Amino acid sequence: MDVSKLSAAAQQALQGITIKANKQSLTQDDFLKLLTVQLQNQDPLKPMEDAQFMGQMAQFASLEQTRALNATVSTLSTSLGFTSAQQFLGKNVTLNDGGNEVTGTVSGVMLVSGSPQILVGGKAYTTDKVTAVTLASPVAP
Repeated sequence: MDVSKLSAAAQQALQGITIKANKQSLTQDDFLKLLTVQLQNQDPLKPMEDAQFMGQMAQFASLEQTRALNATVSTLSTSLGFTSAQQFLGKNVTLNDGGNEVTGTVSGVMLVSGSPQILVGGKAYTTDKVTAVTLASPVAP
């Protein structure tokens, strides 16, 4: 984006703001900078209406709450995935590993990059590869 074609007020507002490729990058600080410049450069004869200002603040507060909720749901999802993977511990499972069928007893559960995985025969597998679960045979004394 060529900012040299923008007004001086717009250029000032964009100073210090980094626009990232994902286009979901305005931070709270960026918003406050833009709001401050907007208030500094408003026409004194046509000031921003209270309702408009409050609307912008409400939208920003809603955005922050949504981000916090997304982070909480992500954490909960990881925790639930790990908890559900624990049900396989000590059980015999059959897995589809790229077309190859693998059978063995689950000896452990771990998180790898936030994804729950089970250990079968010393190798980690994601739980979505499990095709069958049976109780492990008791070991004879």
